[in-house]
Amino acid sequence: MEIHTTKLGHILKVTPKGVLDSYSAFDLVRFIKTRWEEGERLVLVNSRSVEYIEEDGISALVELKNFFDKFGGNIAFSDWNEEGLLVLGLFGLNKNPNFFKNEKDAEVWLSSLKIEDRRTRSEKSESISSLRQTKPIQFYSSPSSSLSKSDVYVPEISTVPIHGKEPAEKTKIGKDLDHSLEQARNFQERVLYCESCRARLRIKSLGRHQCPNCGIQFDVSRTGGVRYLEKLLG
Repeated sequence: MEIHTTKLGHILKVTPKGVLDSYSAFDLVRFIKTRWEEGERLVLVNSRSVEYIEEDGISALVELKNFFDKFGGNIAFSDWNEEGLLVLGLFGLNKNPNFFKNEKDAEVWLSSLKIEDRRTRSEKSESISSLRQTKPIQFYSSPSSSLSKSDVYVPEISTVPIHGKEPAEKTKIGKDLDHSLEQARNFQERVLYCESCRARLRIKSLGRHQCPNCGIQFDVSRTGGVRYLEKLLG
């Protein structure tokens, strides 16, 4: 895309030529923002040489409008061809006050505006291009303590119960655990047959077991039930 400029008083006229697509839209936005940094606050984009505009081009126009609304100044767009007006209408931009049918109306509108720089004092000290750059993050380590090992107080931990304070009541989980352990201690030895290889097995405790003959694993519950963890052999 080619970009031509002329100056009329305080108004900068920008005339892009070509297609306003994802590539050229980025160049147009960057060009106008650069001129804003150089001091231009009233910009008129004459679109008579724009052949057609894509969705990315629409996004670029909205970005420029929002940029001027935020940082000060104003921008106007004029002289769109029939296809351009149709695309603008699909996005509702044809009724936006920043869009005009001809350049003369846009000039009159821009000339009547009061230029206002809406940047804060801190923002004025930095250009827009510098704001895009991320500053390096600095990491700080805390200074080492000047206290020696003997100067550091370590509280004494005592495991001796304190008289007058009874231990807290056991939680439900603790009671269930004690009950399970008691049942495990009272588990009576039993004999069962492996459901996979029919080997005779002697079980002396609860929990998980493995058949020494076929290798299948199974769990024995507190109620005496057996649950196999592998698919039984046919």
